Amino acid sequence: MHHKASVLSSDATMDSRFSAAHSIIMQGIRSTMTVPLLHHDELLGIMHLDSMIATNAFAEKDLQIFGGIASQAAVAIHNSNLARTIEHEAKTRAQFQRLLSPNLVDQVVQGKLQLEKGGALSEITLLFSDIRGFTSMSESAAPQDIVRMLNEYFELMVDVIFKYEGTLDKFVGDEIIALLGAPVAMPQAEIKAVQCALEMLKVLSEFNRTRVSEGLNEIKIGIGINTGMVVTGAIGSSRALQYTAIGDAVNTTSAFCAASRKPGQVILSEATYRKVQSEGGGRPAAPRARQGKTDELRVYNAVGMRAREWSSDTTRPTGQH
Repeated sequence: MHHKASVLSSDATMDSRFSAAHSIIMQGIRSTMTVPLLHHDELLGIMHLDSMIATNAFAEKDLQIFGGIASQAAVAIHNSNLARTIEHEAKTRAQFQRLLSPNLVDQVVQGKLQLEKGGALSEITLLFSDIRGFTSMSESAAPQDIVRMLNEYFELMVDVIFKYEGTLDKFVGDEIIALLGAPVAMPQAEIKAVQCALEMLKVLSEFNRTRVSEGLNEIKIGIGINTGMVVTGAIGSSRALQYTAIGDAVNTTSAFCAASRKPGQVILSEATYRKVQSEGGGRPAAPRARQGKTDELRVYNAVGMRAREWSSDTTRPTGQH
């Protein structure tokens, strides 16, 4: 596309192109110059200059000067637009990079993924983890030490969750709630959830070696994984939105996390186990009583996936054979 600047005389007897331009004739415009605002062949607008004094008020030299001004204006407009875009992307990235894995953040920034207020019903896999004995730890340590420990622990665990394309729902005290399969559907979300949980334990084991060498207590966690139908979406007020999941499956997952009674255990629901059993991802365990319910939870102990380094019953709790 080519955009050209032009100098025109608007005297109706001299230029028939203005014969139907009633507004120009009524305003008594005799001469006009119009130039495009171009930046690398992108048309950003036009600049218009007119005169009511006389016909042929503008010469070619005037047009060149006017065109130069238009070029500078186009650069200024482009830079302003670019600055606004960068500022918007930075704010969007800062808002979502704490919740979503990097690839999903990129999609949100590029406008390919919308996390709008509302919700959608879908089947996802939820992962809950919490620290065993956290209450006693909090009572016996200074608050600033607990905060420092949690920050270091959360940093490591969230990195693993994002590695497996999980979404951070929230922190609740010492508890981490993660979603796999939302806001974007994820093939084999259950398998990735088990892989994620096992790697969380591996990373935590390495972290604990450092803590022990510094004379600090080990952090011991339990993990529960469940698959079910929930409503996911950005929920909250116009000033504070949070991407989260709501439904009975969320509460059930919390119960599975509580069912991992001993440190280093990953408990799977039957719904999750059915999706991972072909990969060798779980073994039946003793049923657990469900607090406030008459039924029992059928639970499965997560183990290593086939063809991976986790080849043994890695999440069998300490002391259980």
